[in-house]
Amino acid sequence: MKRAILAAALTAGLLPAACGQDPSSGPQPQQPPPQTVTVGIKFDQPGLSMRGADGKPAGFDVDTAVYIAGKLGVQPEHIIWREARSELREDLLNSGAVDFVVASYSITAARQQLVSFAGPYLIAGQDLLVRQSERAIDRPEDLNGRVVCTAEGSTSADKIRRSFARGVKLAMRDTYAQCVADLIEGTVDAVTTDDVILAGYAQEHPGVLRVVGHPFTRERYGVGVRKGDIDLQGRITAAIRMMIDDGSWRRAMATHLTAAGFEPFQPPIVFNAPDKAVNPGDPTTLDPDLVHATRAVAATSNARDWEGFRSLVCPENADAIDEIVLRHTPHYDKHLGPEVKSAGFTNTITGVTQTDPDSATFVFHEAFSNVPEKYRHYFKDIDYTGTMVRRDGAWKLCSLAADFVEP
Repeated sequence: MKRAILAAALTAGLLPAACGQDPSSGPQPQQPPPQTVTVGIKFDQPGLSMRGADGKPAGFDVDTAVYIAGKLGVQPEHIIWREARSELREDLLNSGAVDFVVASYSITAARQQLVSFAGPYLIAGQDLLVRQSERAIDRPEDLNGRVVCTAEGSTSADKIRRSFARGVKLAMRDTYAQCVADLIEGTVDAVTTDDVILAGYAQEHPGVLRVVGHPFTRERYGVGVRKGDIDLQGRITAAIRMMIDDGSWRRAMATHLTAAGFEPFQPPIVFNAPDKAVNPGDPTTLDPDLVHATRAVAATSNARDWEGFRSLVCPENADAIDEIVLRHTPHYDKHLGPEVKSAGFTNTITGVTQTDPDSATFVFHEAFSNVPEKYRHYFKDIDYTGTMVRRDGAWKLCSLAADFVEP
């Protein structure tokens, strides 16, 4: 972050003020200027970050950036906003022109080679925007013979034709705003891009447009920081965690995106943090009962034995852990078509660390199989991190977090 540094040379040995002299008439200590931060955002995404007539941006991404800045000690009036178009984000970060970027910035393996990410703060997925009165379009498979619009340079519409509806007709426009105007006029049948972007347009046109609500990809939006700035990455990740925990995330979502009926993915469960080496654990030093319990967690999950799995979980956290596991199990995902029910998954323990006689952590990797090609961008391998606690002589799973593994 940037702080204007005032170089004030104070002369040594100044005489004290004379008796009776008004102290306010003498030299006064100068206050340091306020701390500022420069944030890169988009200026043209309704609901996420849109610059208004007054020049000030507003939206969910903006609220996220303001919250983060506040946790870094910067007041909203001291944030400097800079446009971060998609093709400029990496250059802005690594040149130092901005301190961090909050701009619908998907975390990918390729981008992680260029910048570091905090978060994620949002899960998005490709979806469809249609007219409110449209009832024949519910999934991308329904677009055969229809016209779908997306912005120039996007591959979203081509993905629909390649994977879901070979008979779809594609329309390209310079911006999504032009696609939305065509949709309202009736010259196209749908607009496609990430659901949170579409939700902003639906909120701009209440009662006219709606998001279908069946995303068929999953993207993690992260906050970009300069490559290798682990300190800032960690501080922003902690701020995002607090934003979700204290309810600010849901309030911002309700203000900017969900009023038009859009239902987003749940807040991210786990957060991208600086890479840490996984300690595989020395079997000779681990409690044998711990080893048995961690293997049982993976085995019951692989067998879809949810009653057996739940017996290994701390009762007070069972519902929260169930939600995490079922959310990432293909058979229970209501967003997807019926053909995904045949997909499988396998969990493998990759590391166990026993921190003391009664507590431990472990990591198991979940890999998917038999996933239909069209949902390849929806399913990614997952690393689960679990906390084990010994209670009454038995090891129990008391917390669980899941993080997508980028290919």
